[in-house]
Amino acid sequence: MRVLCVGEDSTRGNGRPYEGLSKAAVDGSVSITMSGSAGVVETLRRSHYDIVVIQQASPDMKLLRHIRNSRVPTPVMVIALTSTPLEVAELLSIGADDCVLASVDPAELLARLRAIVRRVSGHDSLTLHIGRLTVGVDRREVHVDSKPVPLTRREYDLVELLALRKTQVLSKETVLDSLYAGESEPYGKVIDVMICKIRKKMRNFGIDEPFTTLWGIGYRLNEVAFAPLGARANAVESRTGQPAKESCIPVMSGINIMSSTTLDLV
Repeated sequence: MRVLCVGEDSTRGNGRPYEGLSKAAVDGSVSITMSGSAGVVETLRRSHYDIVVIQQASPDMKLLRHIRNSRVPTPVMVIALTSTPLEVAELLSIGADDCVLASVDPAELLARLRAIVRRVSGHDSLTLHIGRLTVGVDRREVHVDSKPVPLTRREYDLVELLALRKTQVLSKETVLDSLYAGESEPYGKVIDVMICKIRKKMRNFGIDEPFTTLWGIGYRLNEVAFAPLGARANAVESRTGQPAKESCIPVMSGINIMSSTTLDLV
């Protein structure tokens, strides 16, 4: 999970993440990039982040209003040293996804961050169901037709990432940043190798192409490959009943997602 933490020089920690957020990062493989309030909207437009955490001594509505008025869709959590019920209510009404005190337990904070990212991605529970594919986020397990798929830790992280963002094409840089948060990133081909190994394992469960690779752009989960067997058979029958049409026009598609190098703190 990539977090853009917007701090204040006047708050505790001298511009560093609050203690609870730092501990949550260590416990949950969270990549934190510190930022000042100036230019935060441009940073969010230029680079991919899963969530923004605004840490303040007391809630200030100006920055949140600025982010929301700029139509930046990234979810926002506010962490404050002190707050009143009225301040929390106003923050939520103008677009914050959550507001907690800096004294929040790191385990609870991490769970809240993950829940927000999961809901924004269109998933309402800790178990992701995509056709025959099931990803248990809390158990870190992947099943196809209720049968466990033997994945390494990194391979699981990759499947979970693509499952959470099932409608998006993720660039290789974004995948590397997410999988190796706060660690020295390996050579670029490691993702290609990992994709290849997962494909081989998925084929043992009758899944031929679990991922779609757009060369030079990135990767996306291939939802069609996980469709229930009956639905796929019906789709094949409907296609075979239609006259074939020949075409020599090349089809090109893709989404160009840009990301920039950031300083990760774990």
